[in-house]
Parts: sequence; structure tokens; C-alpha cells
Amino acid sequence: MIAIIFDIDGTLVESFGFDDACYISAVREVLGEVYIHDDWSKYKNVTDTGSLRQIMEENQIQEKEQIKEVRTKFGELIRLYLQNSGKCHPKKGAIHLINKFLAVEDYKVGFATGGWRHTAKMKLRHAGFNLKNTVLTSSDDGDERVVIMQKCLFALGNCFQRIVYVGDAEWDMQATEKLGWHFIGVGTRLKGKCEFWVEDFSCQDTFMKMLHA
Repeated sequence: MIAIIFDIDGTLVESFGFDDACYISAVREVLGEVYIHDDWSKYKNVTDTGSLRQIMEENQIQEKEQIKEVRTKFGELIRLYLQNSGKCHPKKGAIHLINKFLAVEDYKVGFATGGWRHTAKMKLRHAGFNLKNTVLTSSDDGDERVVIMQKCLFALGNCFQRIVYVGDAEWDMQATEKLGWHFIGVGTRLKGKCEFWVEDFSCQDTFMKMLHA
């Protein structure tokens, strides 16, 4: 039995541009014109809650209800974007691949994202993914990506011969290394940076070989 856990943004859905823009807008609508790094890797925890806590610390804002307010505002902005015909395409081949894994007993599928749960589900559903019989953990479950990933695995069970995480950024790769899991990189950001890498999921034979390598 193999546990295969996917990141979402940039890995399964092409959300990179609008997701960041909505997040920054939500932060500034609630907190004002705060300073935000233009490189997310400058944040210790690149998750919606983790980054927000650091933004507040660096801008000397005492935490009260702001995280909840930003989360709510972010959800409103993502919902509006999607309702107004905003583009949120699945990564090529991703839906077919997920459905393939869900159809057989040899695999358990999970989603572990640094985003918040409500917006993650909106994007996945809008892109056409079936979330039945899957586990989704998010920034609502912890500030640290490693914790989010561990909670996803715990929800899937613990009798696995192999655990594989699929992500598109260096922080995904670093978290996987900490956990000692197998990692498959996806997309341009990780090209040449990890041992197992695919541009997208269009060549499923290649992906399956990497899964078992």
C-alpha cells in the first residue's frame, strides 16, 4: 500500500497568480498597508497561517482576531474570483491521475496544502477534482507544512510500504526531506532541483515509474 499526498497550488491547480494576489489583498484589507516580502521563501512557514503570523510580527501587530478576519476575507475574494469566470485550471493530466489512484486499493490519496481548507476546496472543485474518499489537511491544521503533512498521513492510516509527497516548490521538498518521505517535484520551479521531477501529469507511465523508484 502506498500513500500519495499532493500539494495543491501549483501542483494540482494552476492558481499561482490569482491566489497570491487575493491573499495579499486580504491581508492589506484587514491589516492596512503592511510590508510583505515579495519572495515567499523569506517566511519561515510558507503556509497561509504561518506567513500571516510572521507578517504581523514583522509589522509589530499584536494578534487578536486578525487571522480569522484575513481567512474570511481571503475566502470571499477567492469565491468572487471563481464566480466571475476566473481561471483555475487543473494541471495537465492531474484529474485523470487522481481518479486512477482512487479507483484501486493499492493507493491512498491525500491532499496536504499550506493554504486554508475552505479556499483549497473551492479551487479543487472549480478545477474539476473529485474530493470523495480523500483526506485534506491544511493551514487550519497547523502553521508548519511538516505538521500539515503528518496529520494528512495520520488520517490516511499507518500501514504503508511507501509515502510519497508531490509538490511544486522548494519548501515542499524541504518538508519531505525532514519527514524522510519520497518526493516527486512538479512544474518549472523545481526543474533540475530534485531527483524525481515531471513537468505535469500528462505522461502517467513516467509518473508511475517515479512513484515506485
